[in-house]
Amino acid sequence: MKAIWIAVLCGFGVSAGADTAPDSMSPCSSGLVPLSHVVPKVAPRLHNEFEGKVEVSFTIDRAGKVQSPSIVSEEWHPVGRSRGEPIGYHEAILSAVAQWRYPGRAKACRLVIPIKITFDLE
Repeated sequence: MKAIWIAVLCGFGVSAGADTAPDSMSPCSSGLVPLSHVVPKVAPRLHNEFEGKVEVSFTIDRAGKVQSPSIVSEEWHPVGRSRGEPIGYHEAILSAVAQWRYPGRAKACRLVIPIKITFDLE
């Protein structure tokens, strides 16, 4: 069986609440959709296949670039004979999100989005 990495990006435009946004950073408006996005890719490793959900928080600057992405919550489930913790997932997700681009803005804002990760085993 071959594992193919598939990231389903859902819930674009879920804004951060006041308790998760930095003091001077306001949440982004709802419905904000990226102009371009990169799908996270994890290097194949034996027994390192996990499915799950993560919430990623980041700032969108005035030019529409993602700044300071961080994972604020996560939930993983092993696929097949995988066990332990997922290896390389955080790095892949944060690297991909850092490359996303949004429309330019009048001022920077904070956004939190859910990302669902699944494997298609063939």
